[in-house]
Amino acid sequence: MSLYNPLRIALDIDDTILDFWKAYKTKFPNDKNLTNVTRNVRKLRKDREFWENLEILERPNFEPHIYSTKRINSKLFTVNCLKNHNLPIKPIYQTYYQNGNKADIIKGRCDVLVDDSVANVIKAINSGLPALIIDRPHNQTSEPLFRIYSLDIDEIIFAYELELSTLGWN
Repeated sequence: MSLYNPLRIALDIDDTILDFWKAYKTKFPNDKNLTNVTRNVRKLRKDREFWENLEILERPNFEPHIYSTKRINSKLFTVNCLKNHNLPIKPIYQTYYQNGNKADIIKGRCDVLVDDSVANVIKAINSGLPALIIDRPHNQTSEPLFRIYSLDIDEIIFAYELELSTLGWN
């Protein structure tokens, strides 16, 4: 872990640090078009084993200030998974409505959101919360987003400062 982190980073969990999609596709192999994700996630809500045993996708080299997620499962399952991977235990802010805006509950609690969802990043930026998209195969877009390619604190600081300057927020 990097000791120097001047930013209060809100870090998404699923498909940012933990491999939700791999576990989901294993659990629901017949959902080929991913049309039933919301319904299937509701079925998983109380599945402790699923949520506590997600594999690590990428380990940040910094301590996040908070976690921001759209999970509907028990926070205890999330904390246990973080502990299993020796990740920092920090406050977890859950947005229960999939079409909701994470910025509604984390703005003012962090400086920047790092997320894999194009929709979450756009909503945050439109709400005045700087947000960076972590590059993943499922989020390739021509949208003018501030993209990072790793959970490296130096890369995040550089992209954050570029975003502030580009948007005239500094």
